[in-house]
Amino acid sequence: MPGSLDAPKRVWYPSKLKPNARTQKATRIVMEPSAPQGNEWEQLFSVAPCGLILLDAHAVVQYLNPSAAQLLGLDLKRSVGQPLTDLLPTWKGTPFYASLPSFLGAQSTFEAIQFDVPGPDAKALRLSAAYVPNGAAKARGVLLTVIENTEVATLERRLHRAEYQASIGKLARGIAHELNSPLDGVLRYTHLALEHLTEDSPVREYLIHVKEGLDRMVRAVRAFLEFSRQVTTPVNRVANLNQLVEDALLLVQHRAKFQQVRIVKQFDAQLPAVLDGGLQHAVVNLVKNAFDAMPRGGTLTITTRTAGSQVVVDVEDTGSGIPEEIRPRIFEPFFSTKPIHQGSGLGLIIAKEVVERSGGTIGFTSQAGAGTTFRIQVPLAPSEAAPNGA
Repeated sequence: MPGSLDAPKRVWYPSKLKPNARTQKATRIVMEPSAPQGNEWEQLFSVAPCGLILLDAHAVVQYLNPSAAQLLGLDLKRSVGQPLTDLLPTWKGTPFYASLPSFLGAQSTFEAIQFDVPGPDAKALRLSAAYVPNGAAKARGVLLTVIENTEVATLERRLHRAEYQASIGKLARGIAHELNSPLDGVLRYTHLALEHLTEDSPVREYLIHVKEGLDRMVRAVRAFLEFSRQVTTPVNRVANLNQLVEDALLLVQHRAKFQQVRIVKQFDAQLPAVLDGGLQHAVVNLVKNAFDAMPRGGTLTITTRTAGSQVVVDVEDTGSGIPEEIRPRIFEPFFSTKPIHQGSGLGLIIAKEVVERSGGTIGFTSQAGAGTTFRIQVPLAPSEAAPNGA
């Protein structure tokens, strides 16, 4: 039992966790020479709001409180006396398990060290390991403090992604502006040269190829600028996805008529609101992609529905499908199966970035000769929010 541990001389608390007075007192009871013994400290441990686990020098659990058992999905009584590695095999391969032998073999005190570890039901946990020496200043055990960190971990991932997207957007914008001015000048001079050359001039054919290459570069620069705008647009607008899809279809209705594409809308009329980081543009890109897959006409079906805490949009075409060998590359920047003079290869990557910035995911299924379905899934807006204009 943990009450038999020799009392150490020093108190260490997790450096970034902020334990309240009750947690501090419970931890101090294990660490201080004057600590009371027996049931008193166990009672204080049992009401600590964070998980507390005491390991001996062999990483065997000597004690864990109810909070730890709940966070880790362990049986409170049966876990005592069991090696931690047997109780939590999912932690194998984590930096904490790799560092545990050095903690247990430490010859002097060390400041509490934090680790991120997986928990049950996809929870994210933050673990702090603190030194528990005996009277000879040799490690007698390790005190673990565990808190749920799912929300913080999610926010950290979003922050890192936002920083990444901002840097990518800035880079794309810088490249586009650097290329735009010289491209414009070269293109103008090429046009002038073509105007002054006779139809039978041997140089004319070469200049036509030059112009085609320059036109392609101009399209790429415009795509760069569009990409930089989309990935840096703030996600602060609440919208109804049905309306976003309707607005997107208005932008392509003439092309639908020209290509004889029939559009079928299957909308959930009670669709909840979502946070919009430019989702209309993502839908437009998916619809255009579907039109490209049906050059001789077909049917485009767009479905919206609610699935749990998410809103789902399916964009389904009746084209030829995506060849299996290129499916892993679909969301790569500048990858395109279209002719060299069509598209920039950024349409799907822009859609992916926009959806992910809105907190969602995008994927697809495809069958050769039967068509492709792209699916967007985005989380609902906070319950207190309402769509614009509602």
